[in-house]
Amino acid sequence: MKPHNLYIVSKDSTHHFAKKESGGKGHNLYLLSKNDIKVPKFVTLPPAFFEEFKKQSGIEDYLNTILEDKHLSMQEVSEKIKHKIVETNMPLVIFEEIARAYEELERDLISVRSSAHDEDSALHSFAGQLSSFLYISDLDMTIHSIKECWASAYSERSLAYRTINKLDILNIKVSVILQEMIDPDISGVLFTCNPINGKNDQIVINSVYGVGEGLVSGLLDADTYTIMKKDGSVSEKNIVEKTKKLIRDEKEQRCLEVAVSLNEQNAESLSASDLKALHQITLKIEDFYGRPQDVEWAIKDGELFILQSRPVTTGIENSRGILYMWDNSNIVESYGGLTMPLTFGFAHYVYHQVYVQFCEILLVPQSRIKEMDYFLKNMLGLFYGRVYYNLLNWYKLTSILPGYKYNRAFMETMMGTNEALQDEIAERVKPPEFHHGPLAKVRSALTGLKFFYFHLNIQNVVDDFLTEFHIVYNKFRVIDYSRLPADKIYEHYQALEREMLWKWHAPIINDFLCMVHYGLFKKFTSKWLGHLGDSFHNDLLAGNGNLESAEPTKRLIVMSGYVSKKPKLRELILSTPNEMCLEAINQSEFQEFYFMVLEYIDKYGFRCMSEMKLEQKDLHQEPGLFFVFLKNLINCGQTDLHEYEKREKEIRENAEALLDKNISGVKKVIYKWSLKHARKAVMNRENTRFCRTRIYGVVRAMFYAIGEDFTKSNIIDKKDDIFFLSLDELKGALEGTNSIQNLRKVIDVRKSEYELYKNLEPAARFATRGPVYWNNQHMPKEEEVVFDESTLGPNQMRGIPCSPGIIEGVVKVIIDTNDDMTLNGEILVTERTDPGWIPLYPSLSALLVERGGLLSHSAIVAREMGLPTIVGIKGLTKKLKSGMKIRINGETGIIDILEE
Repeated sequence: MKPHNLYIVSKDSTHHFAKKESGGKGHNLYLLSKNDIKVPKFVTLPPAFFEEFKKQSGIEDYLNTILEDKHLSMQEVSEKIKHKIVETNMPLVIFEEIARAYEELERDLISVRSSAHDEDSALHSFAGQLSSFLYISDLDMTIHSIKECWASAYSERSLAYRTINKLDILNIKVSVILQEMIDPDISGVLFTCNPINGKNDQIVINSVYGVGEGLVSGLLDADTYTIMKKDGSVSEKNIVEKTKKLIRDEKEQRCLEVAVSLNEQNAESLSASDLKALHQITLKIEDFYGRPQDVEWAIKDGELFILQSRPVTTGIENSRGILYMWDNSNIVESYGGLTMPLTFGFAHYVYHQVYVQFCEILLVPQSRIKEMDYFLKNMLGLFYGRVYYNLLNWYKLTSILPGYKYNRAFMETMMGTNEALQDEIAERVKPPEFHHGPLAKVRSALTGLKFFYFHLNIQNVVDDFLTEFHIVYNKFRVIDYSRLPADKIYEHYQALEREMLWKWHAPIINDFLCMVHYGLFKKFTSKWLGHLGDSFHNDLLAGNGNLESAEPTKRLIVMSGYVSKKPKLRELILSTPNEMCLEAINQSEFQEFYFMVLEYIDKYGFRCMSEMKLEQKDLHQEPGLFFVFLKNLINCGQTDLHEYEKREKEIRENAEALLDKNISGVKKVIYKWSLKHARKAVMNRENTRFCRTRIYGVVRAMFYAIGEDFTKSNIIDKKDDIFFLSLDELKGALEGTNSIQNLRKVIDVRKSEYELYKNLEPAARFATRGPVYWNNQHMPKEEEVVFDESTLGPNQMRGIPCSPGIIEGVVKVIIDTNDDMTLNGEILVTERTDPGWIPLYPSLSALLVERGGLLSHSAIVAREMGLPTIVGIKGLTKKLKSGMKIRINGETGIIDILEE
């Protein structure tokens, strides 16, 4: 009687059964045949056949005993098991089922191949470790080959592979494939990618005469063709001398090595029609699997057969899946270098809340906002601890406003992206629901009208916001969170979300108005006044006044003037280490100045370099940074605020005089209207962003205090560790929603990851497809910084001119707060800046920034202060070193290296 479990797998089996019982190779043959890809006829014997063989023959206990014997080497284990399996007679009931399967094939020649159940996945591949037998022409040899296949699962190589990869060795499941044997003229292997260089736009084909076993085993040299996936064109080929091939040995039922005819030895093994057929089948197979494949194929009498397909196990760049574009050209100014998970989580959350509000106030229906939420909640990404804009989602957001074609260009200017998005991609990322249907134009018109309303009333809107903001801010900033338990601090945090973060309408509306007005202003300048130079529009924006973000620096200049008039106080400050200065003044006679410092820290203590990163300590935690700034001002003689403000006013007045001489009539009216609104929008943008900095200062104090409470409660080791948690994990620890309660282990894993991230520097812009962290190119291509020799001399560099002035001086490179920040009139060279760097500006003669655009903080405040500045200089920190002498032209963006 036939056992209930001895059923074979064929093309007509159910998918569930085939997937469960076929093993890697067998399942792929099943899938290929179901997809109408020409596969030689096959049947698969599931693992139950081997299980029944062991049970009915009585060798199961023997095999397990051998496998568990620690005194035997793997080679001895393998040999004993193989001998036992091969020499054991096949039980009659199993023999009859195999005979029935053999007859079902109805072929004179078959191959017998093993198919392991851990095999041919992206993680494990047993290629070359399990046995295959070719040119089998009778049932007895088929039975023998099946037993050899079962035994090959216990080969020394297979056992070693399983041990290394922690796979089970006691309950090995192996299926066996009986398949029509193709006696090929040509055969080989193709990769639907290039496994050597990782490129997914290429196909690599290896081909030999005769049977492909010689290629797989390495016995035969093969022709290699690299063809382009998009059109099948041959980009590279390597034709080798092919002196041997494998063919059928009829007598021995195996492969026989013979000589290749002389006229074929150096000829191409594949014709143009063969390559075309292989290209077409490649596209079909990869499209079916959705990932790169390693495919064995054979050609007989001009007909192409696919013998098997398995995933490529090496890292290949994804060419399929949802496209994402990641760019940090502008956001690096706020989140430069490594950013801790808690900071990213907070920023990610805030961006989501803010842009939902943006849609609401532009009268986008709630139903549409829900449809858009999938991208509104993913405006940012995190790679290797670096924050990126999820760029295509920003284009989708911009598209809800009328005039998408123009607005997207304005957005690129505002974000400081180094390259515009291709039109084809930019058009495809628009939310389609907003541009179709009978009400689409009505909705678009309402959105445009509401936006126009804000254009007319933005100053009132911003002023009202600032008034309300300071009321709420002052309520939260005076609380000493370090004296509260974590749950009480979290209550205050939730209140801050409700009372402030969920009411961020004015800043975000102004940001988009700034994008439009600045974009129009720059466009008009280029069109009507381009002959006045690339930085003329920047000169008109200088000396705007009323920038809150510049107030802390101006106050510092006033305080440096106070110190300079008191020699004893000046000597005390300059001779005392920064970290001891505050206490030294406290214990001195200069109590008036001591209270001036305390007042400054109370009012502006949230300021620090990298101030948007919550893990960065501000003046409340490290007051010594205040004295770094103060000493720089004293040393370089920057002690007169009136003189300091005089230069920025001169730049603006000169630009306005030049404007009056070069434009008139209607153009002048339009241009001055545009200038007025650009100035107002830029000023409001900086002032509302200063509010954001203040809020971040309060949240920083809250999170540090929670970290301190968690440390006292023995939840984490030290308060700074809190920043290695995500925002959801921190909230979950206080709300009871965490899946992992051992926060120390979470923190330790993150610390290990971030330690690796320190030595990595992903590209400023890259694309991903599919799972974003895997099989995508995140790192910049290895190449030297290339300068346009046709327009630049060998010792010249160029960036975006931001604030005019020709300065000759010595370079001082400062990358972060760990560097020496002592300054006395040098030209500061850095990778990026944020508003926390502004107190350094009065101590500089000029500023050069590798990253950033015309609307970056460094550009806006430098213009306001009249500081000659160039931003967006590729390769700046690689080429310029401290001590070099250079000349910079803030009007043309040219940098000349005078002495190295």
